[in-house]
Amino acid sequence: MVRMGSDSPILDAAACVGCGECVTVCPSGVLSLGDGLVVVAGAGCIGCGQCRAVCPQCALTIPGDDPWAQAYDVIEPSGEQIAPGGCQAGRLVDIMRSRRSCRRYLERPVPGPVIEDVIRAGITAPSGTNSQAWTFTVLATRAAVMSLGQAVAGFFGRVNRLAANRLVRKGYALLGRRELEDYYREHYASVAEALAAWERDRTDRLFHGATAVVVVGSRPGASCPAEDALLATGNMLLAAHCLGLGSCLIGYAVEAMRHDKRVKAAAGLPREETVHAVLALGWPAVAYARPAGRRRPLVRYKTA
Repeated sequence: MVRMGSDSPILDAAACVGCGECVTVCPSGVLSLGDGLVVVAGAGCIGCGQCRAVCPQCALTIPGDDPWAQAYDVIEPSGEQIAPGGCQAGRLVDIMRSRRSCRRYLERPVPGPVIEDVIRAGITAPSGTNSQAWTFTVLATRAAVMSLGQAVAGFFGRVNRLAANRLVRKGYALLGRRELEDYYREHYASVAEALAAWERDRTDRLFHGATAVVVVGSRPGASCPAEDALLATGNMLLAAHCLGLGSCLIGYAVEAMRHDKRVKAAAGLPREETVHAVLALGWPAVAYARPAGRRRPLVRYKTA
């Protein structure tokens, strides 16, 4: 076995045939050919696994690869490596169009193995420089979800009291900060109504009765943590749908956690982590007959 540095691939020299395929796909330039074998040349490997994936002899392994990511509990992958063009794009589009944001859930809890498989599907997403610094904090019971809901309600109650003060709003606007004025115009009334319903009888207009929540965050040090987390979240939405779950992204909870450390603490996140998405999960109490429509986007082409 040949290894250079803690993050570099490990080469089984006896298995290597010197084809050089791994050298051509390495984005970090840490592999080269010498004397008919692959040479692992110094540090700089990002652990992307491209070399291992392309090697016809399985002569390379990546330190740090964890079997947890491959050991699904309820999903049954075939293990097949599907080449580009090797699956029906129409079926994939059917799945993507059929997934909708769910706002009616059964009281049935979501088992932990199901949630973990959703997360496993999430981390098949690409990650900038292969940082994989994403984190997933699971609120696995309705009681835990309601506790976070109470913290979010407390935050927006404080924001609404501030926004209700016209002098404060105008003062912020004069300083070039129109966020509070915009919030008052666009969200104040609906938030006040939701808060009143919450205080009256715990009507849940935030998580809509979901019995589980996954907070998708990141540890410090990633090159593009927000993009990584949101790509993983997109995969999770599709996996949840395929497993029979309903899902909904809860932007109000993200904003509360970004602006108030007490809300983030209520979700169980340490201070150094950043929140990028909050995903409500549960068994849907509604069935949809057709996919959602979409507006035509602006699409540009540049040919030179």
